[in-house]
Amino acid sequence: MDLTLSLQATTAVPEKGDEILQNAISSFRTVLTPEQLVEFDSIQSVPDTDAVLVFTAELDLRRRSQKGKSIASRLFPVLQAVHSFTAVIDTFISSNPTIAALVWGSVKLTMMTMLNAASYYEAFAELFMNLGTICPRFEQYQALFPNSERLQVALCNFNASIIRCCEHVIAMPKSSSGWSSPLNPLNASFWQSFQQAFESDLQELRGYSKNVKEEIRLAQAQSEHRNREMQRMENDQAGRSRGSLARFMSRTRDDFDTMHKSQILRAEQLEREKNQKHLDSLSSHDYIKPLKQARQKRYPQSASWIFNTGEFKRWAEGANSRLLWCSGKMGSGKTILAASVIDYLLTERPSPKSHVAFFFSRFDDSESLRSEAILRAIARQLVNIQDVSGYTKQALENIQSANGDVSSELSYLLAHLLTRGGRPTWIVIDGIDECHKDERQKIIEALGSMLAVGPNVKLFGTGRDHANSMIKRVYPGLVQVSMSCPLAQDGMAELVDQAVQKCLDTEELLVSDQELITEIKDTLTQHADGMNVFQLFLHLCTQPNNEKIRDAIALRNLPRSLTDTFNPALERIISEGKESITQALLPWIVAAKQPLTLSQLEECCLISVLQEYTIKDRYVNGIQLIDTWFQGLVEIDYETKTVHLVHASVQQFFLTTPVKSTFDKFYVRIKEANRHLGEVCVTYLNFNDFKTTLSRRLPPLPPMAPSEICQKALGNEWGWSKFLRLSRSTSGSRRKALDIDGILASYARASDATAQETMVNFNKEQCRAWNLWRNMLINGHELAASPVSEEHHQAIDEALVLWATCNSHLSLLHVVATSRELLDQFHPTMFDYVFEENNPDLLCHMLNTKEWGSMLNPLCCRATRKGLLEIVMVLVEAGADIDSHNSDSHNLPLTVPLMEAVDAGHIDVLQYLLQKGADPNSSTPVYRNALEPAATLGGSKGIQACKMLINAGADPKAGIESIRDDNALQRACKRGEWEIVKLLLDAGADVNHSPHRVVGNFDTALELSIESEDIQAIDLVLSYGADVNVHSFQGNTALLAAFSLEKPRLDIFELLIRAGAKVNPEWSIDEGRKLLQEAVRSRNCDLVKLLIKEGANFNRSWDLDGDNIPLALAADDGLFEIMHILLNAGARVKNADRLTARIPRNLRNGKDYEELLNAVLLLGRSGC
Repeated sequence: MDLTLSLQATTAVPEKGDEILQNAISSFRTVLTPEQLVEFDSIQSVPDTDAVLVFTAELDLRRRSQKGKSIASRLFPVLQAVHSFTAVIDTFISSNPTIAALVWGSVKLTMMTMLNAASYYEAFAELFMNLGTICPRFEQYQALFPNSERLQVALCNFNASIIRCCEHVIAMPKSSSGWSSPLNPLNASFWQSFQQAFESDLQELRGYSKNVKEEIRLAQAQSEHRNREMQRMENDQAGRSRGSLARFMSRTRDDFDTMHKSQILRAEQLEREKNQKHLDSLSSHDYIKPLKQARQKRYPQSASWIFNTGEFKRWAEGANSRLLWCSGKMGSGKTILAASVIDYLLTERPSPKSHVAFFFSRFDDSESLRSEAILRAIARQLVNIQDVSGYTKQALENIQSANGDVSSELSYLLAHLLTRGGRPTWIVIDGIDECHKDERQKIIEALGSMLAVGPNVKLFGTGRDHANSMIKRVYPGLVQVSMSCPLAQDGMAELVDQAVQKCLDTEELLVSDQELITEIKDTLTQHADGMNVFQLFLHLCTQPNNEKIRDAIALRNLPRSLTDTFNPALERIISEGKESITQALLPWIVAAKQPLTLSQLEECCLISVLQEYTIKDRYVNGIQLIDTWFQGLVEIDYETKTVHLVHASVQQFFLTTPVKSTFDKFYVRIKEANRHLGEVCVTYLNFNDFKTTLSRRLPPLPPMAPSEICQKALGNEWGWSKFLRLSRSTSGSRRKALDIDGILASYARASDATAQETMVNFNKEQCRAWNLWRNMLINGHELAASPVSEEHHQAIDEALVLWATCNSHLSLLHVVATSRELLDQFHPTMFDYVFEENNPDLLCHMLNTKEWGSMLNPLCCRATRKGLLEIVMVLVEAGADIDSHNSDSHNLPLTVPLMEAVDAGHIDVLQYLLQKGADPNSSTPVYRNALEPAATLGGSKGIQACKMLINAGADPKAGIESIRDDNALQRACKRGEWEIVKLLLDAGADVNHSPHRVVGNFDTALELSIESEDIQAIDLVLSYGADVNVHSFQGNTALLAAFSLEKPRLDIFELLIRAGAKVNPEWSIDEGRKLLQEAVRSRNCDLVKLLIKEGANFNRSWDLDGDNIPLALAADDGLFEIMHILLNAGARVKNADRLTARIPRNLRNGKDYEELLNAVLLLGRSGC
């Protein structure tokens, strides 16, 4: 097909689809009664975004006068499919604005009509629940729909078929065999006849559903074709444009129009796909499923008590705190209550523009326990595809492109969505207490931030009592309501009354004594304690007579703990002979990462580890009875067919060591369960069913996508064929069949402790399927191999190894560590991981796999630098040369392990290396020997290191002829480490050595000690013979060095002078005057006096009028006291006027100045 024909097909007016829907609606009208017709014609508006949630809540509300649990949520999939379709009818199908509303209205009216036929409502709901499994999902077609008339027609046919099915439902009561049939809905024959009556409708719908899926694939192919054609035309036009002007001007108008239309179509489709991807990346969590499950467990009126509490009324009216928190013990019904609050807000909200968002954290869904997943799901409910523009779109792009933590981006997006338009937003959160403490803290803080956005945000939350204190710290103004309040007891009484009556009606509870029935209800109501009431109720249903029932409800026999609650259920399991099958199923129910379906449990439960192929005789018979086998401890979600523990308390029960030895085999040891499940999964993947002998031959052979290979191999297993078809993306051209990234991320999100525990038990010694798994990793799996390629398939690549190191997948890393071929490729990454995680066991496997030779030496340096003693020990035992000079980085100089250990202060590593014979006098380009980094280290570690090194033979005088950096003694003196100084001097260090003296520097131990201002160190080096009068080539002495301090200290000068420091040494006639100059500059009168006392010469006959004489320096700074000291000591004044002129002008007044002036003038006139 060329581009022109393709454009004609996609831009044709969709009259056919309009006609299909009009005919179906017209036919539907013919079966309506006049009253129904009036109601149907009143429907004029397209349903709102949350219309499905609202309508199912309304159905339950209308049914509240009837007994039994809610079943409206079973209708959700069909309603959602029709609702999504109506969103595109107005734009792409019909010019009649009421068509979309009438399509929705036909389904809605049918369900409301069936609600009045109470006996048949449940059968109808079951029919529509099954129908929901074949409905196309909006995400599959929304981007392709506008540009494909064939897809539009196919979807119109499917939805018209739904309308015809609704027509059949409405018409049934009018037929002779319709609702007037005397069959009892509780009788199996009724269900059979009901299903037969609608089999033709279901067959038609299945056919149209299959056609929709085929058209989706075709539309995807057409989209890709248009893109290629568009690219070709653009290239052709560009080529012609580079030709002559005449050829350029001769291009037809049609060429421009065709290309322009194609560009518009492609741009629109890409924009739709991009916007949908933004929403999908925000959250794909099924936040509605827990609501539907909670609704299905709810009895009418059982949770309405909360709406009568003052706290709820004030919260709903906005007259009190915007946070209402409901607390209660485990199993008290908080989740059911949260679902009821959601339905109340959906049906009774004061403003039609208000929005309701919610989230349920589930103990058996690890993803729902993450704060990020919760916030993402809430944000996803506040934005739809039409909102993806402007700031919202930018925020979504930032979240999608962000690496790592996106909490700040999510906060900005939520703040924007919650303040947009000023509409009220109600947020309901259930089960925060199920989250880990850190995650709980994050979500509570995030919810507090939401409430701070403004008065239009209100929050209702539920949790156990222990979460209250944390919430109060974040939001002190919260209002609480308790599940144990008096009104809640009324709700419990309503629940018990309905539950007992239903069991009496279905003859599960065989009691005819009205007095006993009343007693049962009173006992269950008054002593309801979390999960106890439900298990006690099941226990009563198994009793053979009234006497046993009365004994069971006696106060002395009521359960008082989880053990007391659930042990009777285990006793019933054993008594009915179901202990073997339930014990085999338990690990799969308790330990699986997500709930498994009935078909999955049926197949996998009894697979033996290392079984070679599928053995259908091992399939579990009657798996649909699993809830009965477990005596109500598990339940089946009849929409998804998944099996769940009924409550977190049941999971806790099975994970707790039982008191009675009779129940030992029911105890799930989670480590063993994880290992067993892993072994069975590996066994399953290696079934011979998947292995085929492929004759290698050259192309051409049709390429097979991985998903198609899996479909053929797993066509009859676990329903995978259907799963893969649903998982294959049709909205993008290069999407994976399965969300591998999501699967890997779910492992990475597990806590470190969980991941480590899982991996510890999955190893060669403990796992029987280890060799199968290892073979899959190294050699690849049959299903992943190409049937036409001769190239070697590498299952483990760099990306997988990097992922394994980032997420500590120890089992996978063990496989790499024990494969010579893989180690040759990935040893840098593996060594990085070993050092980062300090994993000597993994290193041992790597070293045993191949010879490493001199490569161990730089690794040893690296390990010592990081202080990894166990790693160092493994490397040394493997042959690393501890005295070899190495560098494991181009940016680091050559070094030895001993130097690295000392430099980093790893004393335990230092001790080990010295015990192994490391040379303490080995030098490097940086250090003469290891004593130098030890002295630099200082502190207690430096002292320990010096002692060890000296005891091992380190020489403080090693490399004494070198003129490199400071030696060990100098380093210790510079830092003021007098204890190290003493150790070095005791070991023979030269106290007067200065390696830099030949280049003019003066940095003896004494001078460096002075610089450190450590009196103990100064005194110490003096006591060891430090020469106080030694001088550099520039004439610097210890006394002059003392003036280099920011604030020269008198005690240091006194100590030096007592040790023999000369103020006027023989080798310098000017030393005394220099010292006095420095003393004047320091403004220290005491130092001036001390130097004068020691005979410092401050009068040079040839320079009495110089600028640098002490008296002149004192005058420059107006130091009158020092000038008096100098004058009184005999300082000569050659020119009094010139000297006094040096005094700052601002100081030339006052009594002190006058006294000084007189003294100077007097000495000046006398010629002194």
